[in-house]
Amino acid sequence: MKKTVLLSAIIFLPGLKTKAQIGINTNSPTSTLDIVAKNATGNSTTIDGLLLPRVDRQRAKSMTSIPTSTLIYVNDISTGPQSGTTANMDTVGYYYFDGSVWVKLISTTNSTFGSNIYNSDGTLTGSRTVTQGSNPLTFTTTATNGFSVDGNTFSIDAANNRMGLGTIIPRGKLEIVSDNVGDTAENDLYFNGYGSSAYPSIFLGSSRGTAASPTNLVNGDPIGGYYFSPRINGGFGNTLASGILSIYKGDGTNNLTDLIFRTSGGDRAIINENGNFGIGTSTPQKQLHVNGALQVTNELNVGGNASTAGSAGTAGQILTSNGSGTPPSWQTINAISGTVYSAHYVQGTSALTIPQGTTADVPGATITLTVPPGRTQTFLFSVLGYAIRSTATAGQATQGVFSLIQNGVKISSAYVSSGDGGTLVNLPVPVSFLKATTLSSGTYIFKIRYSAWFGNQIVNHLPSNYGGYDGDTEAMLTKIQVLVYNN
Repeated sequence: MKKTVLLSAIIFLPGLKTKAQIGINTNSPTSTLDIVAKNATGNSTTIDGLLLPRVDRQRAKSMTSIPTSTLIYVNDISTGPQSGTTANMDTVGYYYFDGSVWVKLISTTNSTFGSNIYNSDGTLTGSRTVTQGSNPLTFTTTATNGFSVDGNTFSIDAANNRMGLGTIIPRGKLEIVSDNVGDTAENDLYFNGYGSSAYPSIFLGSSRGTAASPTNLVNGDPIGGYYFSPRINGGFGNTLASGILSIYKGDGTNNLTDLIFRTSGGDRAIINENGNFGIGTSTPQKQLHVNGALQVTNELNVGGNASTAGSAGTAGQILTSNGSGTPPSWQTINAISGTVYSAHYVQGTSALTIPQGTTADVPGATITLTVPPGRTQTFLFSVLGYAIRSTATAGQATQGVFSLIQNGVKISSAYVSSGDGGTLVNLPVPVSFLKATTLSSGTYIFKIRYSAWFGNQIVNHLPSNYGGYDGDTEAMLTKIQVLVYNN
């Protein structure tokens, strides 16, 4: 059963106990106590409202055995200490008792109901977590510094759709400013990946068109770059110093790109779309193309392959070309085509008399030479020989032939003779002859052989019986000089 009573009845009947609902200005209360405004609308000056007990801080401090949820209005905080149960009473306003202390409910200084982030600054009293679930949290602003954290630590420039770290006036989509915070980690960026994410990457992508309707790049379009800009002439130049940039080189259906390296405002090197690396040229013709001087301060390896180092050669070798499509090689200078591989000299030893009509090898005039495997060489022989008659009888002459023998086969020969001249007797005419022969790899024995055509003759003669002899022991020896040329 619902009862309607007058407020005066409540005031003058203390201790009234009932389980019914009580209504003021209503016959149909909807709660334990339902107070309806006498004049809910209109221009009436009559005051409608509820006045709670009004006390000062000292009175609130003095209360004991306070039931939880007790509600009061503190109208003076100049009395009583701000401690214990009144530790939170720092301003005039509504407070409720939470079982331990009085807790502020409403601040009368706010223009709207209570203090919140929409009308007041504040301080968090502890850690807070916002659980959004599937509900988005959106901030809308048009200001240049529309949202910020700790001053310029993080700033959103909504007017230009930019983000700043360390600045509230970012010049690009993202600008990071480190202003005198030291030269260690405060200036660094870290992107670490772990486990299945252990492959952190940064991607720069470019397209024509719009984000809603992108189109393919065309040959010559820039893709992106990294630039290093010193402050000069009162500002930072985005592309005036050093950088790495990439240009699209395809036809819109492939991924042909290059990579350009820039220093001091100029392009210095390039890796083109074919993988050729050019230094001092934008059109490298080979995998490494240096258009300028090259300094090597350590070994230079040639040959080898993708997984094996080439040869650095040995001291004294020179680098020689082996033709198009073949790597050069280090070679000793005497192994290069057209150069002298070696020089040899032998001369006769003991004298030998060769009777008329016979042939004999000249003592000591023999040499063995070897052509290295896989090569051909040209031998150039210079031969000098003397043959005198074995008797000093005046008026007699001799003749014969010196022959160059290769592995038992004659390959060249020259005529020689001796005779008298005036009062001089037994004057041999020296013979010298040349021979060139080209041979493949192998070992060869060369010797000088003499054939006495007329008269008995001596080779390797010691001319000690000649007038004017002065110890010239080699004067009439048979001599061979061989120059070996590489082919």
